[in-house]
Amino acid sequence: MNELAQLRVYRFDPGAAFEGGLLGAMERMQLGGDAKLLDALFVRRDTTTGALDAVDLTTGGGDATFASLLDFRLEPRRRRSITHATLTEHPGGVPRAEIEAIGACLEAGAAILAVLSTGATATVLADAVARCGGRLIADEPVEAQALAQVGSRLRAVVDSVS
Repeated sequence: MNELAQLRVYRFDPGAAFEGGLLGAMERMQLGGDAKLLDALFVRRDTTTGALDAVDLTTGGGDATFASLLDFRLEPRRRRSITHATLTEHPGGVPRAEIEAIGACLEAGAAILAVLSTGATATVLADAVARCGGRLIADEPVEAQALAQVGSRLRAVVDSVS
């Protein structure tokens, strides 16, 4: 039996300000301490075009993960490329159908951040989420080591608040 992890899902309404705080909090979690970041997925609808943008921790792979997340945040062309890589089936990744279903629940400008972790992560991430204007919509223990293992639960949570 796997150790229970904590699934936390945050929703950001249109107009949320993403200025790097979420990325910094996740990087601090990944670097160690009491919290361990197992997996994360960010999905949003572009404010202008309504296009789906998505990135997960497995997309970057290895040491490049946080560099890819930074590129996703700052570079529109890289964002398209990273979204494409995220939607392409890859080991440990949330299936494309689940990501697209989550995205279908979002209006233009809205976003979802799903985090799977162990340890005391609530405070580290909750502060960053609050600074961005987000709110917690789910916080529950799950028996999983990757978000792909709880993709249908994640979609149900997002669907229930849209």
